[in-house]
Amino acid sequence: MKAVIVVDMQKDFCYPDGALYAGDHIKEIFEPLASFLEKARGSMSIIFTQDWHRKDDKEFRIWPAHCIMNTAGAEIIDELNPSDEDYFVKKRRYSAFFGTDLDLILRELGCNEIILAGVLTNICVLHTAGDAVSRGYDVKLLKDCTVALTDYDYEYAIKHMRDVLNVKIIDSTTLSL
Repeated sequence: MKAVIVVDMQKDFCYPDGALYAGDHIKEIFEPLASFLEKARGSMSIIFTQDWHRKDDKEFRIWPAHCIMNTAGAEIIDELNPSDEDYFVKKRRYSAFFGTDLDLILRELGCNEIILAGVLTNICVLHTAGDAVSRGYDVKLLKDCTVALTDYDYEYAIKHMRDVLNVKIIDSTTLSL
């Protein structure tokens, strides 16, 4: 069984008025990701992760305050059409596995293969990929459905996932569902 994990596609990261906007280049992944999710619905589980912080989160020593729990900025972007049938995992750290029920959800679904997408390639996507591999999942990354703040950060993360973590790097249009 396969599951798609969409990492942190939230208004604070994805929209220009967001608290930690990833930049205009993020819009380039909206359409391919939305298209992939539309095709994937029904044949695999869709799991959205949400960065979910308290107002006094220690992470704000590193980053500006963002994705404060129960605020509009913490919501998944409308373009991805999240559904009540989807799963939502709220997280306070970079990895979607740390301190969450993600592993339990995947095991209950009988998933052994994870397809990753979302933001940021070199931070939350990378940490989630590493923890997934450590837990024995077969991990694929949709390279056209993820972005980083800079090209360097994106390329580094792709290389690390491919060469160190053995993540299969693929394009959303070539993956057979």
